[in-house]
Amino acid sequence: MVRVVCQAQQTASAPGKQFNPLLMGAVEALFKFPPFFNAAAKNARGMIIKRAESLGLDWEGAMRDLKAQDWEARMKAVSNPAVQYPSYYTQPFHAYPSGNLCWEAALEVTMAAKSVHAIVMDPAGKQMDPEGDARLRSSYSARLGECLAELGVDPSGVSRIVDLGCATGLSSLELLRAFPSAAVTGVDLSPHFLAVGKYEQERRVAANGGAPEALTLVHGAAEATGLPAGSVDLVSMCLVCHELPQAATKDIMREAFRILRPGGVLCIMEMNPQSAVFQRIFGNPFAYTAFKSTEPWLQEYITLDMPGSMREAGFARVTQRESTPRHKTVVALKQ
Repeated sequence: MVRVVCQAQQTASAPGKQFNPLLMGAVEALFKFPPFFNAAAKNARGMIIKRAESLGLDWEGAMRDLKAQDWEARMKAVSNPAVQYPSYYTQPFHAYPSGNLCWEAALEVTMAAKSVHAIVMDPAGKQMDPEGDARLRSSYSARLGECLAELGVDPSGVSRIVDLGCATGLSSLELLRAFPSAAVTGVDLSPHFLAVGKYEQERRVAANGGAPEALTLVHGAAEATGLPAGSVDLVSMCLVCHELPQAATKDIMREAFRILRPGGVLCIMEMNPQSAVFQRIFGNPFAYTAFKSTEPWLQEYITLDMPGSMREAGFARVTQRESTPRHKTVVALKQ
C-alpha cells in the first residue's frame, strides 16, 4: 500500500498565499527576449561575485590559479564519447550561455556555492555566513538520517551510493562524510565539471598522504546511468531537480527506482517552494526576476508534485523534513 508519511514536517506556505501566475507568466515571456535574458544573467552573476568578495573570498585569485591547468586534457580523460546531451541541458542557465558545458561554470562552482548559500540559514535572507554552504549540506545529512530512521532503514547497511548530478563532487563529499563506510559513484552530464572534480579529488588525496578516496566520478546521464538493476543502496540528488523540466525529473526517479535494491532509498534535497522565504520571492517581481534569470526550469519545478512523482515511479513510502528555512529533504523507500 502506498502512503505518504511525515507530511507535518513540511514548511507550510503563509495562509492564503499563492503563486502569482500573472507575474510568473510575464517574467517567462520577458526571458524569451535574448537581450533581457543576457542583461539579467549578467547582473545575477555580478551579484554572486560581489557577495563572494564581501565574504572575504578571493574570487579572481581562485580563478587565476585554476585556469593555469590543462583542462582540455583533463576533460578528455573523463569524457564518455557515447554520452548524448538532452536538449534541456544545452541551453543557458546559471548565468552561463552554455550552461554547465563550459569551463567558467565548472571553475566557479565552489565559490558560487559559498556565495549563493551564505544566506540560506537566515529566514530573512540578510545575514551572511561564510559556512552557509557547508551548513546546508550537513543539514541534508542530518535530515536524511532522521528520514531513514522513520522509514526503518539502517544507515549501517548503506554501502553503495550513487550521487546523481554530482557536478564537481561537493554533494558527493558530504555523502562520504555522512556514510564513511560507503563507496560513492558521482554521475554528471558535464565533462567540464567532472574534470574539475577529478582535479580537486587528486589534490585532496595528495593532501591526505595518498590515501584513496571512495569516490568515483562518471560522465553520464542521470536518466540512463547504465548501472545494474538493484545494485545500489541509496541514490541522492542534491539541488538538481530545480534545474530540470518535470519530464526529466520523473525519468530520473524511474531510473533511481530501477538501480535501487529493495529496501533502498531515493533521497532528494531541494528548494522548498512552499517555504515562507520562497513565497516572498515568488510574490516580488524584482526578486523573482533575479532568481529566474539563472533558472530556466524554475516554473516547472515549483509546480512539481515531488512525493506524487516518487510514488508514480514505484516508491512505496515518502517522508519529508525541512532542511533549512528554504530547503527540504525528501526520502522515498523502494519496497
